[in-house]
Amino acid sequence: MEGGGGAPPEVLEENKSGCVPPASLGANGLKRSSWGFLFTGIVGGTLVAVYAVATPFLTPALRKICLPFVPATTKQIENVVKMLHCRTGSLVDIGSGDGRIVIAAAKAGFRAVGYELNPWLVWYSRYRAWREGVQDSAKFYISDLWKVTFSQYSNVIIFGVPQMMLQLEEKLALELKDDARVIACRFPFPRWTPDHVTGEGVDTVWAYDMSTMRGKRP
Repeated sequence: MEGGGGAPPEVLEENKSGCVPPASLGANGLKRSSWGFLFTGIVGGTLVAVYAVATPFLTPALRKICLPFVPATTKQIENVVKMLHCRTGSLVDIGSGDGRIVIAAAKAGFRAVGYELNPWLVWYSRYRAWREGVQDSAKFYISDLWKVTFSQYSNVIIFGVPQMMLQLEEKLALELKDDARVIACRFPFPRWTPDHVTGEGVDTVWAYDMSTMRGKRP
């Protein structure tokens, strides 16, 4: 029968073999693409987080004088507190790490301050001080020890390394008052003669009175 509304045979054939992809294939492709973006974002975010956390711990190793974070042992803390017996005045821990020494000193009745270059350790130390209930007498600050003046402190504690002890000895000799006491842990000062020594091995603690260093009576 002639006429009618049917499409020509060649048009029907073109529709059957056209280039438009099925709807299901397009949705699958978008889903795979979304998962790819999500995975990339997770990996990228993880790397950024790891970098942000690790950098403050790795940066000291790249400095001229490396002062790595090594937690104080229980015995070291006991020896430091022993050297503070009958002492008064303010106290500072140079390179306070996770805040153990400062918190122990605060519990012993001192108004103690810790200076630390690693912000993560400072924030953790503040949390520990709050948890131990000494947040009012134990304060922590993010700072480079070479940029701080210690003249206002009567008791100075340092967990140093041999490469820095001579330079720090000269800095403290210039800044501290005659009634100050310096307590060195792990490594002694190279030119000073200690007034008191306690402990053994890595737990050894040396105490230096500035009045003795300057030839004055306490």
